Amino acid sequence: MRDDYPVLLVDSECAVCNRSVRFIRKNLGKDETILFRSLFSDEGKDYLKKYNLPDDYAESLVLIEKGRTYLKSDAVLMITKKMKGLFPLLSVIMIIPQKFRDYFYMLFAKHRHRFSLTKE
Repeated sequence: MRDDYPVLLVDSECAVCNRSVRFIRKNLGKDETILFRSLFSDEGKDYLKKYNLPDDYAESLVLIEKGRTYLKSDAVLMITKKMKGLFPLLSVIMIIPQKFRDYFYMLFAKHRHRFSLTKE
């Protein structure tokens, strides 16, 4: 396990999640690094345990940075801050209450497997 770079734990069995990882990698800012790990890998479970999340957690992606965990919409918006172009401007959405943002995040996450038109 590494703590010197942000780590993003994702559902590696989800085609939408895998496409998102490729999109993030392609659009990361020049000096930004994120390590990507599966929520279901041994290393992913070690991170979950270290940060007091259940080892079967699969409710959302998990961003770990500087000893802090970000879940759901917070994780997404923290990632946008690391991207090039206009993506960092999306972090202004943080002014919307987290409960409201997370409602829509979870609505999408609940049905994410339906958005996979083709297999990865």
